[in-house]
Amino acid sequence: MDRTPDPFVFFQVSSKFAADAFNFHQSISSSNEHIWPRTEEQIKEYAESGELFAVRIASTQEFVGLCYVTLDDTNQWEVGGVTVANNVQKFHLGSVLVRFALAHTIAYQRPWQYEQKIIAHVHEDNQKPRHLLARIGFEFTKKVEVPGDVAPASMKRNAEGKVSGDEFEFPPKAVVGLQEWFERDPSGMLADGHTPAIFENPPGGLESIRESLREAVTEMRK
Repeated sequence: MDRTPDPFVFFQVSSKFAADAFNFHQSISSSNEHIWPRTEEQIKEYAESGELFAVRIASTQEFVGLCYVTLDDTNQWEVGGVTVANNVQKFHLGSVLVRFALAHTIAYQRPWQYEQKIIAHVHEDNQKPRHLLARIGFEFTKKVEVPGDVAPASMKRNAEGKVSGDEFEFPPKAVVGLQEWFERDPSGMLADGHTPAIFENPPGGLESIRESLREAVTEMRK
């Protein structure tokens, strides 16, 4: 008889687990020239602000995915730091994690009520996140460049010595697709067709997110 696959747990990272989250982030960002590395203090701040989201293996509690949605200096919510361990890529955890983080942010922060955009930045040579963002509903908005003396030393520069990339926006109309995805009960199986997904969202669970997304869709259509 086949053993039930070990579920993956999607959750909001508390400050208690900020150190574990940073260690996971560093383990990937330290060898990836397309990722903007965050400091341990920044990861801790994201956790304390409720802006950090992760995936762990249910039985071992091991981190296998991470991202943040943080309010930046320009009053925009930035989705960033999307990383997934190489050995679990086949489950498409990144897509599920970003949807969970987006839904949580829309449900509890109501960005459009405060005229705040939701954006993401992708290095010009980093192709994989572009497909992920497009599936979820992000749209290209503009090219961006960061001066070489501002960007982290670990990031790949272009011929001019700058870090170049693209900015994408999650428009209000895309919340319809996000809401429909959550209505289909994402706690079912992941991309392999066998492994369960568990969402931790106290106190209201997934239903509280569904209800908030329904309200967001209603507001958008007015």
